[in-house]
Amino acid sequence: MVNFSFDARKLAQLLFQGKGSEVRRSVPISPSRESSTGSTDTQRSLDSITTEVMDSLFEALVHRITNESDREKFKGLELLGPKRIKEPDRPPEVSHLLNSKKMPESFYRFRARNDKLCLSARSSAGKIEIFIIPTKETVFLSYAEFDTRLKAKLELVSNKNGQFWTCDNQRLKIEEILLLIDRCLNALYPDEESATSDPDPFNRRQVARKENFERPKVDSHKLDMQNLAWRLVHQQEETKRQVSRDLHDTVIADLLMLKRYMSGDRQLTDGEVIETLDEIVEKLRDICNDYAPRNLQDWGLKVSLEGLLERVEERSGITCRLETEVDIPKLAELAQLHVFRIVQEALNNAEKYSSASEINVVITTSSDYALVVTVRDNGAGYDATLLDEERSDGGGMGMASMRQRADIIRSLYPTRLTFDSRPNEGA
Repeated sequence: MVNFSFDARKLAQLLFQGKGSEVRRSVPISPSRESSTGSTDTQRSLDSITTEVMDSLFEALVHRITNESDREKFKGLELLGPKRIKEPDRPPEVSHLLNSKKMPESFYRFRARNDKLCLSARSSAGKIEIFIIPTKETVFLSYAEFDTRLKAKLELVSNKNGQFWTCDNQRLKIEEILLLIDRCLNALYPDEESATSDPDPFNRRQVARKENFERPKVDSHKLDMQNLAWRLVHQQEETKRQVSRDLHDTVIADLLMLKRYMSGDRQLTDGEVIETLDEIVEKLRDICNDYAPRNLQDWGLKVSLEGLLERVEERSGITCRLETEVDIPKLAELAQLHVFRIVQEALNNAEKYSSASEINVVITTSSDYALVVTVRDNGAGYDATLLDEERSDGGGMGMASMRQRADIIRSLYPTRLTFDSRPNEGA
């Protein structure tokens, strides 16, 4: 099941905006007015880009909180969504302290706070700052947000390739910003012995040296991202091997056969050569479509699944149907591809092992608005428990591959993959 409340791919695209992604001016400006208005329009563009990133960061924050497995962890956490807040007038007694630091008239802000601590994120044009401050001081936010409480500062940088966001002069990646959000949320719940009125869990100067070093704790989110990277590389290598096998067993074999015919005693007619070349082109087209389905990018998941079922029906003679009770939402490209691959692998299993006469792919939504994709056949079935424990992880029916793909989708959306079958009752 898939939850579409947060699109990680959108955030990844916002973190790097190529030349074609720059915010366009809403009204044209003549050359004579360019010098007087250029600065203002640049400011508007930076504000618009920064606001989009802030909105996506807040969506990621809500997604992280909503999908926490420990339901009690963030209980009582209050969220204040993004909005522009005008800065209050400075009290005379602190004005002389802030003269050297020019403050914007307003910040675009969001917050997450419990009864002790507050995560405060603020942005101005091309800059985002994240602070952890005591909740009791949030009445005077700007005066409570000083450098020692700053947890992260993101800045928008431009070069010849476009605009991208940095932190500590390093270009930000999607996994790094998600890890940063996770750390900031965890900073709202420090251990009792380390909690102070002005906590700074990322400031290593506050960490006391211990005589007996403890084994460092494993960051589960970072570990998940490393596992995801490993799975992606593993699947890429497996795909390369499969492409190589398919080309060798079909296209190269046909070309060698054509070469032998053409170098033999009997010359092939033009019609025979064209017929053989047509067969090779068709096989190449099938291989390309299997590994990089063109319809998936151009027409979406529904059209691609219809084409896939049509090819299975033509190849196997099994009656194949697609039933869609809902409009399929537009998914991140990575998730869409792996949903397609999981369905493709399930169809291959049904075609090879089930002796089924009918396969149905049904797309619905559950009571909690998750997208549910079901592949069902009326074939021989199998003992799902036995296969899970003894066969699938060793290759078996491709279940390990489907699980890996579900894990990859899970990096973008909450996902659950299940196998349900009994002997003689289909799958």
